[in-house]
Amino acid sequence: MAHEIEIFADGSAGFAAATRPGWHRLGYTAPGPMTAEELLTRSQLAAWNVRKVPVGTVTDPDTGRPVTAEEDFLVVRTNPVTGEPERLGMVGKDYKIVQNEEVAEFLQTLVDESGAIFDTGGSLNGGRRVFVTMRLPEPLMVGGFDRVDLYLAAFSRHDGWGAFTTVATPVRVVCANTERAALRNHASMFKVRHTGHIAGRIAEAREALKLTWRHGEAFAAEAEKLLATPMDLKEFRQFATALHPVPTDAKPVTRRNYELAMRQLELLFTDAPTNESIRGTRWAAYNAVTERLDHRSPVIGRREADIVRAERALLDDHAHSKIKTRAFQLLAA
Repeated sequence: MAHEIEIFADGSAGFAAATRPGWHRLGYTAPGPMTAEELLTRSQLAAWNVRKVPVGTVTDPDTGRPVTAEEDFLVVRTNPVTGEPERLGMVGKDYKIVQNEEVAEFLQTLVDESGAIFDTGGSLNGGRRVFVTMRLPEPLMVGGFDRVDLYLAAFSRHDGWGAFTTVATPVRVVCANTERAALRNHASMFKVRHTGHIAGRIAEAREALKLTWRHGEAFAAEAEKLLATPMDLKEFRQFATALHPVPTDAKPVTRRNYELAMRQLELLFTDAPTNESIRGTRWAAYNAVTERLDHRSPVIGRREADIVRAERALLDDHAHSKIKTRAFQLLAA
């Protein structure tokens, strides 16, 4: 993955969280809930002044003649630490900038209506992608004892490659990891393109996000079904094999790694303390998968392990998120 939590020139991180540290142990942790202004300031998302700068006239390297690029614009921000202008991407003339403050303002309306509070915010990939999340006021209680908080996350990109996106995200607080357990109809996701009257589209999306509360109820119902459905070790092994099939012509090293992963999954299902109260159920199987992916799966390469694990938990386009979605679908089928 190319995306990572932004580390600035002074060593600070572009991330802030309320009450609990972030999954990656980076950035600022507030002692309690934050206002929108506090979140933006502490996560260093404030006052970027993201803007479009026309490319203007460039020189053709083959002919040496000037070429006017009237359709092309650079997306530039003011670095919150150095104060220097920085290029984030290139876009066309119809692209509309969404400031980080507008992302928070959009969520602030939901705060006023629902009682939800700001929880995290940060920048990824050198500021090209930003996110703000809020914790909804009432946790879901699966089986009356397994607490699952529901978060609303807003993602915006400044590089021209993605839409303004909101997703409803269930989080299992016992393990302190973020989950995107997608429902079959993906009712928790809404996107707004960076074209046209963006403010009006955000207002439209805000109205549509009333479905989020129904998503929370739907997720709780699905989770309750998983909790109420027994699963023995034989069934779990069948599920794990369907989730992680290994090619028949796999090389010996691939097969050894596969067998190691299967043993680890099995131990999490049968012996993990985090599954103590839900052992022997499909809900325990799902939590075994998420615990292994977010906390036990090895980090290969030279990149800092905490940042890699943060990406696995935070980014909805990470390969691990697709595995979690597939696991939820298999267990809920």
